[in-house]
Amino acid sequence: MKRVLLLAIAACCLSCIDVVAAPPDAHLSGSLTSVGSDTASALVTRWADTFHALHANAHIQVQASGSASAPIALIEDAADIGSMSRPMSAAEIAQFQARYGYPPTRFVVARDAIVVFVHPDNPLRRITLAQLDAIYSATRRCGATTAIHRWRDLDADAHAAFGDTPVLASGRNSSSGTYEMFRESALCGGEYRADVIAWPGNGAVVATVVANREAIGYAGIGYVNGLVKPLVLATNDMDAGVAPSLANIVAGRYPLARALYVYVNRPPDHTLAALPNAFIAYALSDEGQALVNQEGFIALSASERASQRAALD
Repeated sequence: MKRVLLLAIAACCLSCIDVVAAPPDAHLSGSLTSVGSDTASALVTRWADTFHALHANAHIQVQASGSASAPIALIEDAADIGSMSRPMSAAEIAQFQARYGYPPTRFVVARDAIVVFVHPDNPLRRITLAQLDAIYSATRRCGATTAIHRWRDLDADAHAAFGDTPVLASGRNSSSGTYEMFRESALCGGEYRADVIAWPGNGAVVATVVANREAIGYAGIGYVNGLVKPLVLATNDMDAGVAPSLANIVAGRYPLARALYVYVNRPPDHTLAALPNAFIAYALSDEGQALVNQEGFIALSASERASQRAALD
């Protein structure tokens, strides 16, 4: 799945992006710390490595402790950049504003989607939001009347393959933006069941499904590989469903599409310091957005990048 998606992205972006590497610059120097999203960590690390190659005296540290850690790090002045796979909550913004007297500044740097997947041996191909809610949620706000604990309760083909085998539900822990977005969008804002296995990283969720035929999981699309089978996601029983393809995500048809963000502490009517400004500008450049595609995410459109660059400048 990831390989097919990357090829499609590459074909699409080669027609609209001219990738031009910037020349090395020894004048930009200093240290920068990015704290936040595990989902975005591989991308931010890739940006950091290539940025350092261009600016040998600029050193960037990336800490992938979950999206919930980004607002705290910014409030405590322990990070220059906070990466998040969800928007800051109203409470997080209020806490920041109480400390500094103004809200944090947000930039969209890439597009992403949460993909639900099963083991390749699983005959299941499609799942509804109500069924996901019945598997993962204790509150079932999306319309399911009963909880789903066994494969026989979910799908006839899955019943034939697994019978009374319990559904092994795996996902992210509460520090993750992916956890929070899945809770809001797939569980209708409800609460997770206590028996859901919660992991601190996307890779662990994928590994759980790879190792267990009876498992189901969700993760950012950049972490989904050919060892698991992505599911078509339907909003209701009558809906044929939407696959997590590039075209569907870009067009906004896929229900669990999202943006990736970076937040900074920038006082009103001020520009950022040179190093964080240059790093975010690099992330929004042709070269930086080409790396977005290489890491399995989705580059911003030309108009989106222009608007984010204008906000940065």
